[in-house]
Amino acid sequence: MTVRMAAIALARIAMVVAAAATIGPTVVQAQTPTKNPLLDATIAGANKEGKLTVRWTNNIFGGPDGAKLAEAAINRIFGTHISVEWSPGPAYGPMAAQLYQEMQAGQPASSDIYISTAIQISPYLDKNLFKTIDWVGLMPSRITPAMVEADGRALRIASNLPGIVYNMKVAPWVPEVKTTADLLKPEYKGKFYTTPFLGGFDVLLAPDVWGVEKTTEYVKKLAPQLAGLVGCEATTRIASGEIPALAIDCGGGIPNRTEYRGKNILGNQVLSDMAERRYNYLAVLAHAPHPNTATLFILYIMTAEGQSKMMWDIQGSDLDQFPDSHMKKEFEAIEARGGKPVDVSIAWWRSHPGLDKENADLAKLVREK
Repeated sequence: MTVRMAAIALARIAMVVAAAATIGPTVVQAQTPTKNPLLDATIAGANKEGKLTVRWTNNIFGGPDGAKLAEAAINRIFGTHISVEWSPGPAYGPMAAQLYQEMQAGQPASSDIYISTAIQISPYLDKNLFKTIDWVGLMPSRITPAMVEADGRALRIASNLPGIVYNMKVAPWVPEVKTTADLLKPEYKGKFYTTPFLGGFDVLLAPDVWGVEKTTEYVKKLAPQLAGLVGCEATTRIASGEIPALAIDCGGGIPNRTEYRGKNILGNQVLSDMAERRYNYLAVLAHAPHPNTATLFILYIMTAEGQSKMMWDIQGSDLDQFPDSHMKKEFEAIEARGGKPVDVSIAWWRSHPGLDKENADLAKLVREK
């Protein structure tokens, strides 16, 4: 290299260094996460608490295995050192009643977190059973005000799309069923089951949907068509072919779970005139011994990883309000076929009082057939 070429090279290097010195602080600043004092305080509180106690059925969040998955993820993402302790608990309704009894007795909550749908959580919103949390303030990059309900006491975590869950080999006829009227056809008599509590039919009773009279007349015609009654927990019986189809399932997400996804075992057929967007909610108990760790667990569920691993893979549903949601695509497909899902939010359910009692009365028609 000549002396002149060396001089030019040195000059160029000097220019690059000078430019880097000028833009360096800006680049570093752009890559530095925005400080969030609210989240920092929650993390500090969680480290002091040291653990999280949760109770729900074994098929929620993967039971003990899901608890350990969440524990590792929370500690990795938030830099905490907590443990997540799972123990079996009852279904949504009985669990809420038990937690409320504990609060009335002045006892700490046996579960820091409560999971349910709008139906089970609504009766306890006026009884001060849940803490008010600034969810948007804690994670503004993911959580929007539209995901928060009941003044911060409940957070949407998933959108369910109930339909006919069926065995694809044993009941290949199910995709031919497009509407509720199709289930009344003679050729399908004795080929499907429903739940003893008529899951999904409660929304139809609303005066701005079908109303009591129309829904009652339909269920009277449906009852003789049934092969029997079975709960939504009968997943393995449907997968084995013992039960051909369940109309209507509680959430419709079972075929999306990792154990069934892409294996041509289970399918979910949504009826266009019975499409419902039924949300799952998480809430922190007002008398939770570990409210900060409970908050971090829920925040993890709302991360992209949590929605993928805990919701989609384990539960079979995620929140359709996220742009990259699987359920967003499913709802768009239903709407493209002419379906108009009813949003069964807490606000919707509370604005339609009495549906639970009316549905309980209606369910007698199928139990006594």
